[in-house]
Amino acid sequence: MSPSRSGPIASEAKQDSFRARPKPYSIERRFLLMGAASAGLALMLIATVLLWNQYFHRRLGSSLDQLNSTLALETKIHAGHETTEHAFWEGYYSEPARPVHEFEERSRQFNQLLDRLMAFPFPEEDWPEVNELHRLELKFQEVTARLISGNRDAQADDPQLRTLNPLSSAIEASLRRLEEAQIQHLAALNTQRIFFSTGLTLLLFLFAAFTVLTSIWFRRAHKDHLWVHLEELHRMVGEVRGGNLNVTARIPRSVELGSLLSAFLEMAGKVREARESLEEKVLERSSMLEQAQSELLQAAKLASLGQLVSGVAHEINNPLTSILGFSEVLLSRAAGDAAAQAPLRTIRDEAMRLRLLVANLTTFARRAPQRTHRMDLRQVLVGLTDLRDYQLHANNISLHMECPPGAIWVIGNPDQLMQVLLNLLLNAEQAVKIGQERGDIWIACGADGEVAWFSVKDNGSGMTSEVRDHIFDPFFTTRPTGQGSGLGLSISYGIIRQHGGSIGVESKPGGGTTIKIRIPLAPSEPVPHTPADSRTATPRTNNNVKRALVIDDEQAILEMVSDALERVNCRATLILGSAGVKAALAQQQFDLVICDLKMPGQNGIEVYRMIREMRPELAARFILMTGNPTDADQYCAELAVVSLLTKPFTLARLREAVEELLREAPVT
Repeated sequence: MSPSRSGPIASEAKQDSFRARPKPYSIERRFLLMGAASAGLALMLIATVLLWNQYFHRRLGSSLDQLNSTLALETKIHAGHETTEHAFWEGYYSEPARPVHEFEERSRQFNQLLDRLMAFPFPEEDWPEVNELHRLELKFQEVTARLISGNRDAQADDPQLRTLNPLSSAIEASLRRLEEAQIQHLAALNTQRIFFSTGLTLLLFLFAAFTVLTSIWFRRAHKDHLWVHLEELHRMVGEVRGGNLNVTARIPRSVELGSLLSAFLEMAGKVREARESLEEKVLERSSMLEQAQSELLQAAKLASLGQLVSGVAHEINNPLTSILGFSEVLLSRAAGDAAAQAPLRTIRDEAMRLRLLVANLTTFARRAPQRTHRMDLRQVLVGLTDLRDYQLHANNISLHMECPPGAIWVIGNPDQLMQVLLNLLLNAEQAVKIGQERGDIWIACGADGEVAWFSVKDNGSGMTSEVRDHIFDPFFTTRPTGQGSGLGLSISYGIIRQHGGSIGVESKPGGGTTIKIRIPLAPSEPVPHTPADSRTATPRTNNNVKRALVIDDEQAILEMVSDALERVNCRATLILGSAGVKAALAQQQFDLVICDLKMPGQNGIEVYRMIREMRPELAARFILMTGNPTDADQYCAELAVVSLLTKPFTLARLREAVEELLREAPVT
């Protein structure tokens, strides 16, 4: 196989020669330009043929139409002259003398034809003959009109009668000359047609030749710029596969293949280095694998713990939903009883605190991809402050939060972003505890152009440059053995990359650490929305009573949901478990369905599928409740069109979900 002629020979020992090579070019760009130029020339030829064809057909059609009209008019004039002449002779020699009205009518019609003749757009070279014909016809009309309107004495009129036959002959001759002129025009049009056909054939021949030459050109360029170098690469791959790592090749000047072959040669050199020091690397990697195995065992323990937390969260969230809901119900009923409101508010607030704790544990337990939606980034910081502020103060660490007054809208998953912030906060807390009794942590968020950002800053021990370069590596940790898995920051890094963002770190030993995260802002303004809260929510009224089907395996939750729906003028039919759903759908009409996900017998998704078959319009107004979001991850496709309500939820959140669902899918 002959090597390519596009550049000098290069190997690992000749890397400096790459800098001396001519300026590289892009194969993709070159082929794109070639293709664009070829397509442009082809389109130009096609457009020329089409325009020429259209122009000629328009011109030929116009000329033929005019020629046809001219011949038709000349034929009418010839027939009109004969009719007028015949009417004259019959009227002149009739015995007794006939009235002249027939001749006058023929003359009037013939004069109209003569007017059309003079108004017709003849070619310039035909006008002398047209004028001569018009003069002869007028003279004929004048003589015949004078003879037929007189005394009709043949002997006296003989001199004038003798002039009629020469006039008629002259008129016939003039008409023949006009016809011959039209025949000449037709011959000229035929000549133009032959010229056009010849030109069109030539253009088509040029187009065919251009197509053939372009194909040959592209095939040659394809071979020179692609196949030669690909065959060279194939040869090198075969040599490396056979164990020869001292491969050489000519490096093409193209950006794509040049960089590919250069990278392959560089890879071969590195593999050669690796082979030469294989024993040392094997020992080193073996030690690292033993450490990784230990860390993987720790990760497996964390995964098992996550599964345990996931199951426990479901069992906690169901009774917690009832506690939270009924505490709000009692708060609304005891509006005037200050003594009763204080303990009820304490129950509600502590339930909310437990709710945040369980939600945080559930976040760590989830492993499936989670859905994103429009959210206010400030709410993540507020939730994190509520979750960790008490514990940080107990550890003599002050938590400071800085948020702008306006909303910062992003497209994200609040649970995942909360997990990222919590990981950063835990690392900051650990750094502050080293070597000092008190410390400060600042969390902040804001927007800069098209990018939203949030940061975690501490005045802890800081990091060296070596540690800073590896903090996002899996299983990398500076904590003592048994106090950290080294997965928190690597997971956070992956979450931010999934959100299309980036993470920046600023730190120095003894100077604290600042970690700043940037993610894209939402592309458009959010729909105005005020988060509902049990302390500020105002029930909406509606004159139309809605009918809701509520399905759950917990009686307390059924009663709590029923009480909440009454506040939005919605009458609930309660079903304990999924056994009676089909019968209820057959007997009654409902405006929406609220169903638990995890139930004995049919689960919530199976109930949704049944409703979708029986009542397709009702499936669009379906709210799915779950105490463990992990259970819903396996139904991502169907949950994309179903409203998801995570337990425990406040009554205000329930009412808000119901009202939003009825607005988006109005009852028909």
